[in-house]
Amino acid sequence: MGAPVNPQAFQFRDQFYSLVPPWLQTGNAERYMYTLELCRDLLCEKAYQAMTIRLPGVGDYSNLPYLAFDRNLVQGLAESNAAFAGRLQGAGAAWGESGAAAAVIEQLQAYLQNLQPGVPATYPMITIVGNNAGYSTWNQVYQGTPIGAPPTLSNISPPNFDWDGLSRPWRNWLVLPMALVAVPGLSGSSAATSTAAPSECFASPGQMGTGVYAGVWVPATSGTPVNSPWLTLTGLSGLTQDQVGQWITLTGSTNPGNVGCFQIVQVLSASSCVIANPEGVPSDAGPLTWEVRAYPLLAPGPAWGSPGFIFGQGELSAPPVDTGSNIGGVWQPSPGGASVSSPRFAWGLTSASSLAPAYNIIESIRGIAKTWKSAGTYYRYIVIAFDCGAGAPGSAYSPSSAPGSGNPDGTFGPHGKIVGGVWVPTRTIPGNPLTPYLWDAYCQGTGNFNNCSIENIT
Repeated sequence: MGAPVNPQAFQFRDQFYSLVPPWLQTGNAERYMYTLELCRDLLCEKAYQAMTIRLPGVGDYSNLPYLAFDRNLVQGLAESNAAFAGRLQGAGAAWGESGAAAAVIEQLQAYLQNLQPGVPATYPMITIVGNNAGYSTWNQVYQGTPIGAPPTLSNISPPNFDWDGLSRPWRNWLVLPMALVAVPGLSGSSAATSTAAPSECFASPGQMGTGVYAGVWVPATSGTPVNSPWLTLTGLSGLTQDQVGQWITLTGSTNPGNVGCFQIVQVLSASSCVIANPEGVPSDAGPLTWEVRAYPLLAPGPAWGSPGFIFGQGELSAPPVDTGSNIGGVWQPSPGGASVSSPRFAWGLTSASSLAPAYNIIESIRGIAKTWKSAGTYYRYIVIAFDCGAGAPGSAYSPSSAPGSGNPDGTFGPHGKIVGGVWVPTRTIPGNPLTPYLWDAYCQGTGNFNNCSIENIT
């Protein structure tokens, strides 16, 4: 069957003159015939629209949500209607490849496209990694990989990815690397440090739990006003409240603790801000070279003790504040209160994009992974990684890295600690634990909590 004929190519209201006798071509007769043929054109137009609305890229774009539901595809947050219509046209071929890691990556790549502007094209965008006793399998696409191009496959033997010392060939990990991008116009070379005012921030050191929380590090949600781990930076320029939660790199100090990348927790003025830096040294006149950077898509939640921040609140305005809970001896995001059917999947993250909150982004990513993975594959975690860089040896989650030097060495897990003033899941590999951006956020994988606190991974 060919494509429907556009009624605009032939309109009865303009063509009836050659089909009727002269006495119907003038006066009231003409008006009467024109009205009849106009109604015929409207019926043809409706019939044409009814036929084309089911065809992606042919009908009006108002059909996209319905066609997407029918084909079980998700439009990317920044994906154009035209690009999504093209993917809908190829849904049949795409579903023919479902069940493979490459299919999961292709759908996620389309969903995440254009959401990290400024990140180099050679940086990894999506990684799916799994391991068994003989080798580790890596599937990766990069920021510059064309949409739909096959991922780069690396089989590394002996295995270089060992999460917890167990060999489970049916387990995969989905890793989404995030990279800092310089904020235009926010850099200089005359910064200095001073002690933060005691009233600005609060310490939230936490404590070891007792009773049912014994052995689990439980956060404190308030504390006595203190100076450490906060430093005030002066000598800056151009700051606004938009910089709260972004990051500032400092170089040029003789104090090693003042060199690094630190979260901005409060903007005091256009030339001054408070940063989270537990190893910082006040009264450092520098001058320090500085540059503000930001994560374009997903970023870490606020440093503990930041003004106005309540632990567990993070980016979540709905559902309500999550203060965490003890699940299997590990402090984790609460699995949804009394019903325990909706875990707080994006715990510890915030969205740097105005398109959607982190919770919704992670929920969509999880849904895509669940839909396109094989029935026998379990994604233990969705890892939001802030230390992958370009994937060079030593970078986190890289086929070029070794266990214990970038990749898990059998001791990873979801327990947490304070790193650089920020509560993050522990990464137990050697390195400088005070470097603020060296951590990962582990979000719930493809398992389910079906009205219980035990994850169902089937």
